Amino acid sequence: MNVAALIAALPLGAVVGSFAATAGLRWARGEQALTGRSRCDACAAPLGFGATVPIVSFVRLGGACAACRAPIHPGHLAGEVLGAGLVMASVAILPIGQALVVAALGLALIAGAAADVASRRLPDLASLVAAILGLGLALHRGGTAALTGLAAAAFTGGVLLLLRRSFAARRGDPGLGLGDVKLAAALALWLGAATPWAIALAGLLGLAQIRLIKSPDGKIAFGPVLAASGWAVGLAVQAGWLGDLIP
Repeated sequence: MNVAALIAALPLGAVVGSFAATAGLRWARGEQALTGRSRCDACAAPLGFGATVPIVSFVRLGGACAACRAPIHPGHLAGEVLGAGLVMASVAILPIGQALVVAALGLALIAGAAADVASRRLPDLASLVAAILGLGLALHRGGTAALTGLAAAAFTGGVLLLLRRSFAARRGDPGLGLGDVKLAAALALWLGAATPWAIALAGLLGLAQIRLIKSPDGKIAFGPVLAASGWAVGLAVQAGWLGDLIP
């Protein structure tokens, strides 16, 4: 473990996590997601350096804008904490090259999850980035892992599309968003034979979310739990912790 890299990962992860969450929330509002100055979501007041220090600023400001006192969207803090955690975990467990790619994939998932929570829609760009980086990580493990990932992606996407059609025919509601299907297939490129583990974990987390968070329409944003379970299982896959279960 590179101690210096691990120490640097904490602030760096918080900064890029903040950026990822902000991009996702802006996308959900139909705004330019990747450019523009930091500003208050409510009053659009530009934010100075003191108001943009990850985690510290949120706590110091009491979770509210200094200009208009509107609540700061909790997604910003969540992105900062998750970004710091996933970058540190990647650097602690993997060689630095793989760690950077796995962390970048995780940041794309943070952006997608933030957008899904805010709008109930997963951006295709987040799934596309996850697919490209995930396939690259599978190729790093070898040609067999990449081929297994391609097969897993096709199978996962096909099965979930059939489930959506079946639910829609029986209940008039597909139950699973098309964006969720795309994200699951994208993650399967990386996970390969471990994909069922991630889907099962996401299902359990989704059930817990339904019990803990009472939505008015009884629905949940499934993207965040799918992203979390997929990234966690993928990290284990890349680290070689799942033994003979993957190529």
